[in-house]
Amino acid sequence: MPSPTANARDLVVLDGYLSAARCDALLDAVAAYRAEHPLPLIERPGTPRALRYRVIDGEQVHAHLPALEDLYREVLAIVREHFGAAVVPLRHRVAGVNVNLVPPGGEYRWHYDRNAVTALLYLNRVDGGETEIYPGYRVSLGRWQASPLQQRLDGVLQWGPVRRVFGRMRSIAPAVGRLVLMRGDRSLHAVRAVTGSDERINLVMTFDVPGARHLQERALDPYLYAASTDTPDFDPNYTPKVPGTGGG
Repeated sequence: MPSPTANARDLVVLDGYLSAARCDALLDAVAAYRAEHPLPLIERPGTPRALRYRVIDGEQVHAHLPALEDLYREVLAIVREHFGAAVVPLRHRVAGVNVNLVPPGGEYRWHYDRNAVTALLYLNRVDGGETEIYPGYRVSLGRWQASPLQQRLDGVLQWGPVRRVFGRMRSIAPAVGRLVLMRGDRSLHAVRAVTGSDERINLVMTFDVPGARHLQERALDPYLYAASTDTPDFDPNYTPKVPGTGGG
């Protein structure tokens, strides 16, 4: 079992969790899938960062990439070691395990996740593309987390000057086989732009507490998985844009 290089209540980083050989095998499987299923580029403009990436969602994984579902079950055991036994696979399969592919120049905007625990597994190394995380940064209003007040609070805390004063950021570079576990609904996170010529490829695996339901799924799924421009320009998962808080 790899030793954690960072271990806190809300963030764990495990270097070398997956061997280079297994990462290569998964990259080959992803490449074979893409040869038969072209992936549209999803772009959501915004400041200080946009969202620009391609994705293989959980339904496609279930139908065509069974090795990733096997890995999802393996990672669940590691998640339970660090965050307790009361963690289960996400009920909503489309978001359970995804492959994120960020092209050169692509990035992923600041956000919280819908679910309690998120695992990121990097399959390759690229220049740039660091995951930046503020572990445990969110001020949660509990059962009012879906309220407009929570949305506004999230927006204010996301503002760059506020983050720099009150937050402590961890920057985690993509490395072959590196596994990151975090409290996704508590930890503000984003992906810096990929600066090299290679595409950044990683798995996103999501877990939750038993019985969890997320009212925002209907709006969030098109935002994350569809190339259509008929979606909101804000993340339905946690916050609309708060006037005056767009700076980085």
